[in-house]
Amino acid sequence: MTIPFRPLSEVKMILEDAGTDISYAFDDLIFVEHTAYLIQFDDENKSNLKIYFNTEIGDAQAEAEKKKLLPYVEKRKMSLTPCGKFTLKQKEDSEEIDILFFPS
Repeated sequence: MTIPFRPLSEVKMILEDAGTDISYAFDDLIFVEHTAYLIQFDDENKSNLKIYFNTEIGDAQAEAEKKKLLPYVEKRKMSLTPCGKFTLKQKEDSEEIDILFFPS
C-alpha cells in the first residue's frame, strides 16, 4: 500500500496567507476555520485542490471565498477546482459527524 503525498504544509500556508487556518485535517480532507468550505486533495492531480462549500453559505459568499484564496493558490503553482457543496450532520447519540457531499 502506497501512502499518497499530500502537501498539507503548502495548503496551511495558502490558508494563513488568505487570513484563515486549518481547524482539522483528516486523510484527504482539510476543514477550514468556521467551516465555510473544506478542501480535498486531488490524488490524481497533485497540484490541484478541490473545494467544497458549506450548504449554509450563499453563492456570493462562496465566490468571494474562492476569489480570496485563488491568488495564494496560484502563487504556489497550484489550482483550485470547485466541486460542489457539503453539509455536516451530527450522528444521533454520538460526537461523530457525517459529511454529506453534493457534487456540482
